[in-house]
Amino acid sequence: MTQSQFKERLLGMLEAYVYRGPGGKLVATGALLLLGGLPFVGNLELNKTLSNGDFVRGTLATAGTAWWVTAVCLAFGSLLVLAGLFLIFRQYQDQSRKRVIAIELRGLSQTMDSSIQSAIPRRVIGRREVVLIDVREQVQGTPRQRQDAITEVNLIPRHLKTNKSGNNRDDLTLYVGGLAPVPLLFLAGNLLAAESKINWMDWDRKALKWVSPTAGVDLQSPSIIYCEEHPGTEALLAISISYPVDVNELRIAFPTIPLVEIKIEDATPGHVVSESSIRQIQQAFMDTIATLQGQGVRKVHLVLAAPSVLSMQLGGVYAGRNMPALVIYQYQKAQVENPYPWGVEMPNSERHEGVYVIREDN
Repeated sequence: MTQSQFKERLLGMLEAYVYRGPGGKLVATGALLLLGGLPFVGNLELNKTLSNGDFVRGTLATAGTAWWVTAVCLAFGSLLVLAGLFLIFRQYQDQSRKRVIAIELRGLSQTMDSSIQSAIPRRVIGRREVVLIDVREQVQGTPRQRQDAITEVNLIPRHLKTNKSGNNRDDLTLYVGGLAPVPLLFLAGNLLAAESKINWMDWDRKALKWVSPTAGVDLQSPSIIYCEEHPGTEALLAISISYPVDVNELRIAFPTIPLVEIKIEDATPGHVVSESSIRQIQQAFMDTIATLQGQGVRKVHLVLAAPSVLSMQLGGVYAGRNMPALVIYQYQKAQVENPYPWGVEMPNSERHEGVYVIREDN
């Protein structure tokens, strides 16, 4: 453990056990009572021989008739201090088995100034574990390297299982976030769907810090637009949240597949989306998938323009076991003839990992 990590750990313990914990409050109250009682117990004796040979003796007693106040303050203050120290010890025993796991996905060339771990509040007590999935070089490389990047993301459940090490679910606190191509974010969220409680974090590009959706911005309610009434066995779903997906490019990339859109008006990038807006968009996504499935769609081609945390949480509500097969694509603006050259097919009932998909030029 480095010096900075030790300092951060010490500050976290002081904040949780002393500043915020009930034991610390009892110790502080008891200490004040002890300090208040001390002035009543002072006795000062003076013995002095003067120059002329006279001997002077004097006593200054501060207890006087208030001795019972001293006794009450000292007794009650000592009791509170002992009770507070006992509560701190019990809290430490209880918290020592807890773990705080931070999962961070890095897949874009631009990097964050700080890791998710540094954004976890100090009052969250537990042994800190970091699962860093850094696939920046692989994503920018060859198809084989992109396959390796997807393999790394597929290993997230295994990493999480290793870090849990048999701990009780109530003793685990999970923080998740990252910057990466949308297909990898969606896949990561899908692989984490079994986790009941996740503290999601998004990178605020304006404030340059990790932010929770609890402090995010409310968006307008999404609209669902069915461009064709009978999509057939395959459908193209375009979701425009952070910026509008170009329909003309979709027609170039998927010329024969019927289009369905979910979008918000005046979509702008850079926002950390609030939890309430995320739930609305998740519901619109699930409703659309259910409608398409009811129309006979067996495979959905997904194009998603959304912030990182929203991309992950949309992946978390997709259930490959009972929904149509889904492939989510990466946007490459420079490839005019094929702006969506590759993607990831989501896990299903027979396969528990994402699969790399390459689309040939039309």
